[in-house]
Amino acid sequence: MKIKFLSENTLQDLRVNYDTYKEHYYSKDNTWFNGYFAQEGATFESDIDYKQPNFNFNSDYLVSDFENVKIVYEALQHLTVAEATHERLWAGLAHMQMREFSYYRLSMDLEKKNDKRIQSALFFTHGAKRSLYVHLLARLWWVGYMTDDEANKEDPYWLTEFFSSADFSARCVVFFSSNFTSNRNITKGVLRALITLKNEGFQIKREHFVEANRYLNILGGAMILDMLKEDEVLEIIMARIKKVYNLDKVAVLI
Repeated sequence: MKIKFLSENTLQDLRVNYDTYKEHYYSKDNTWFNGYFAQEGATFESDIDYKQPNFNFNSDYLVSDFENVKIVYEALQHLTVAEATHERLWAGLAHMQMREFSYYRLSMDLEKKNDKRIQSALFFTHGAKRSLYVHLLARLWWVGYMTDDEANKEDPYWLTEFFSSADFSARCVVFFSSNFTSNRNITKGVLRALITLKNEGFQIKREHFVEANRYLNILGGAMILDMLKEDEVLEIIMARIKKVYNLDKVAVLI
């Protein structure tokens, strides 16, 4: 089986005429969607291999988000970085081959007719980079790609598990909004620093991801961050977080 992309015309039709089609989303109208995508020229088959993954549909997203990062990334690990930036790929998967997952992850939004979230989850409605971490499927692949620790053969997803342990949606946007966290060494160094602090007894919250990003942006004006190794990033971020939050003086972050 091969991955199907939406044609550009189909993508734009669904985006521009969403208000016309939205009732089909609310009602999960598979008959309509199947007929729509069966139209000539609506989609095209790529040469990218595809095997339908077995998603985790746990009612607790804290459980399923982490599991589905692994599932999507492993199923599509053969994608190139360039391929994984295409809206037509992710919108196509969300509407066709992974539609049941879309229904599951958007169940509350579909019920409440939350059009803004439905659209941002299925299409790229933000900037090119931010959209990768807002789209309900793209973000799973990209979090997997950015946090997979290939050097840890026993548990390559230990960083992923930590990242996904709380506020998954918010962390995706907050942490990966910086250009510097496009570098996997920097990403892993920051996560290792936060995990080390957590293991020392400190409660890690969203604000600490924000502070790590803010400090990297400051440092980026004075040094070439891409030259840093993981261990160097770990030391820099640990020192910064401890200084800002007086962690040498308190046992738990407030």
